[in-house]
Amino acid sequence: MKDRRTRATIELVASLLVFGTLGLFIRLIPLQPTMIALARGLMGAAFLALILRLHGGRLQLPEDRATRRLLFVSGVAVTLNWVFLFMAYERTTLASAELAYEMAPVYVMLVSPFVLGERLTRTKGICLATAVAGMVLVSGILEPGAAVGITLEGVGLGLISAAFFAATIIMNRKLAEVEPYAKTIVQLFVAGIVLVPYVLATGAFGFDGMGVRELVLLAVVGIVHTSIAFGLWFDALGHLSATTVAILEYIDPIVALSISVLVFSETLTPLGWVGAAMVLGAMAASELLPSGE
Repeated sequence: MKDRRTRATIELVASLLVFGTLGLFIRLIPLQPTMIALARGLMGAAFLALILRLHGGRLQLPEDRATRRLLFVSGVAVTLNWVFLFMAYERTTLASAELAYEMAPVYVMLVSPFVLGERLTRTKGICLATAVAGMVLVSGILEPGAAVGITLEGVGLGLISAAFFAATIIMNRKLAEVEPYAKTIVQLFVAGIVLVPYVLATGAFGFDGMGVRELVLLAVVGIVHTSIAFGLWFDALGHLSATTVAILEYIDPIVALSISVLVFSETLTPLGWVGAAMVLGAMAASELLPSGE
């Protein structure tokens, strides 16, 4: 049992390290965000289905129409989550885009009393307010001209992406009975396929400017960042406590912040770093502290 938990911890850490590098790869691929999302969804679904097949599993779809409909809608939410996040990566620093994306749990906390019947406790309310205040500092709105590379447009796109990620989280809770691999394969496939008409209509379909290196990077996003990372992530979740997962989840934004600073020479202002600590600290506290009243 201890060996299995150790393996699960390694799998989760590995998947989060990969997720944290996503922004770097997106920046290096000269395609429209919608085209990248389309390719990622279809490649991810195909390779994850192959992994499931190699493990002797089979795709088990829900039988009732309501669940299938919700599964389809969740795939559309995944699509919009990716597209807005990739747009944010292009229009602001990786650090600010990633921190905006980390606001997804804030949206979940806000709507949970209405859609999930969960009470918004005082502790979670304080964490929510702290995260929002921290995001204001990260956005640079209080320091015009000081936050180099950070744009309100990019931060706003990151926040929109976080909203669709929050919607995905909520729908996945309602889809808890659906087998995880089957659910993810369907969501990834829908995420890719629903973009086809839009990409064709806007002229974004194609691989112009893509050399061998860029095609390899796109394949890495579709296979490594999607199929393999999600496979490791799902495999690990069933063998680790919620507390362990909550703590390790912050590897993802820390890696993204490090890449923003070390690779792209992007940085936050002093107030921005305070805001980053507030956002990440508030999200960690909301998961780890007793809920209280």
